[in-house]
Amino acid sequence: MNPHHLFAVLAVCATLVNGCSDKASGSNDRDGVICDPPEYSVTVDAENVIPSPGEIKELDGAVLQIHEGVYMVRGFSNTFLVTSDAGSIVIDTSISFTAGAHEQALRPYVVEPLRYVILTHNHPDHTGGVEAWRGDDANVEVLAQKEAIQFAHYQRRLDGIFRNRNSAQFSLLLNLPPLPFNPADAPVVNHGGTILSTIQFEKFFEFRLGNLTVQVVHTPGETPDHLSVWIPELRMAFPGDNFYISFPNMYTLRGTRHRPALDYVAALDTVLSWRPAVVAPSHGDPVYGEAAIQERVGGYRNAIAYVHDETVRGINAGKDVFTLMREVSLPPELQTVDTNEVYGRIDWSVRGIYGGYVGWFDGNVSNMTSTPPSAVHPEIVEMAGGVDAVAERAAELAEDGEYEHALHLADMALSVDPNHEMALGTRADSAAALRDESINLNTQGWYHAAVRDVEAKLGE
Repeated sequence: MNPHHLFAVLAVCATLVNGCSDKASGSNDRDGVICDPPEYSVTVDAENVIPSPGEIKELDGAVLQIHEGVYMVRGFSNTFLVTSDAGSIVIDTSISFTAGAHEQALRPYVVEPLRYVILTHNHPDHTGGVEAWRGDDANVEVLAQKEAIQFAHYQRRLDGIFRNRNSAQFSLLLNLPPLPFNPADAPVVNHGGTILSTIQFEKFFEFRLGNLTVQVVHTPGETPDHLSVWIPELRMAFPGDNFYISFPNMYTLRGTRHRPALDYVAALDTVLSWRPAVVAPSHGDPVYGEAAIQERVGGYRNAIAYVHDETVRGINAGKDVFTLMREVSLPPELQTVDTNEVYGRIDWSVRGIYGGYVGWFDGNVSNMTSTPPSAVHPEIVEMAGGVDAVAERAAELAEDGEYEHALHLADMALSVDPNHEMALGTRADSAAALRDESINLNTQGWYHAAVRDVEAKLGE
């Protein structure tokens, strides 16, 4: 018996024997059975495995062929097209700015019918092209993990702060203008998220696509609804944003729920257990070769685990979060191209892990109340000789390259006089210098937004 058919039979038997029910909303018989088998992997005979090309092949325009019948367009987030002898699927659809161009570039390579659009998670840089691909074709199913529904509501609930912070974080990378918060009296919309998926699953979803088996597994990490895709005949895994060429954003400055480090570790363990020959992340290019994948993805996983464990060790030793942000760093053997800090940063991740485990209180009784440290800034400024003296000292620190200290002193001066030109200028100059010396895209965006805000204020 063909091993794929055998697996399908076993899945049906498990459903009958163990009472495992179909957990998908809107699924149907043509797509197979949803269940929770003990291993999320199909073993295929060698004769059924399609050899990996081992490299990217450039086609017309922006389209890249990354495996036989598998195509990709690079972008702020990649879009993937997987074709078989009985139809096609799309994995992730990029951000709205580029989604239409991705769809137009890939559409000529679609083997009809288009069956599924699979969303690795519900971030807008992955979901922006759903409507472009699906259009009015109700036969195209949109597949997501079931947590995507609550995650959509969460993002809509906090749209005011996310709108403002996204415009700062991506001010440089995407040339976004400043966007306002919601009005203070705006209604709270707790369950107003846009639900893009037509099928949601809990742990595991499998379907046949002609000569291919497509398995989709819940692998929370960057988001609670995150999934990974495994196509055994291609020995190809799509891990979404749980792996990309930078240390991950286990905390992002635009704001997010706690992203548990151990979820990333478990998700990557799952992908590595498949022993893929190709791993195609949603940011960056595919990694080819089983040995290279085990080394690179495994090293990435080990780096996350190391930062987690060192942070927990410090928490249990009574160290404060700022000490740990300064102290925790990767050992040389874990400092690789995949763990650079061009997007995520280790110190932010340390603080995210710390806060995720023990919350906002740092054990200092001065921080138990609603009185912030900034409440005493005016007295400190007065003791230091007044706002002009503090602003002058901030400017001196900036001239000496002590930009972070200069920012803090400028903040103190501005707490007394929000329009103090020297303090504002020092704030802008320090932020610009830190922006220009940083390799981190998010850091650059926030410093760029700070410069922009000061320039707008000085121009009033």
